Amino acid sequence: MIVKLVMLGKNKDSCIDNGITDYLKRMGVYTDTEVKILKGAKIGENLTAALKTEADQISNEIGKTDYLVLLDEKGKEFTSVGLANKLEKWREMNIKRLVFLVGGAYGFADEIYKRSNEMLSLSKMTLTHQHARLILAEQLYRAFTIIHKHPYHHV
Repeated sequence: MIVKLVMLGKNKDSCIDNGITDYLKRMGVYTDTEVKILKGAKIGENLTAALKTEADQISNEIGKTDYLVLLDEKGKEFTSVGLANKLEKWREMNIKRLVFLVGGAYGFADEIYKRSNEMLSLSKMTLTHQHARLILAEQLYRAFTIIHKHPYHHV
């Protein structure tokens, strides 16, 4: 299973970029990873048009057979062990490419919500999309270490 992270907008903090790169590199021991950072759209006065522009960019990055998980405040929350269990279930479903999509501050266009297979929330608190990226990368790495019984995750 390939794990792909698709993220809207450039990150302004090199420390966060370095952290994401580090976790994805570590995760490469357990699974193949891909990352795509999309330009995103300037919101301006027309939010609907901006979300549509972003939806077009996103659609170009997601294959018809990809399993799409949106990061969204309305998504399901998991413990770290729960996320590891979920990853195992996705593997059992023979998903070839699992795509996690981190959007911007205004969420996604309706067509992206409709295309998604599941929604995941990292916290009940509101996070910047930059921090959400880093937390997602770390939690995915942690989930793989739990699955493979690596001592990274201490209980």
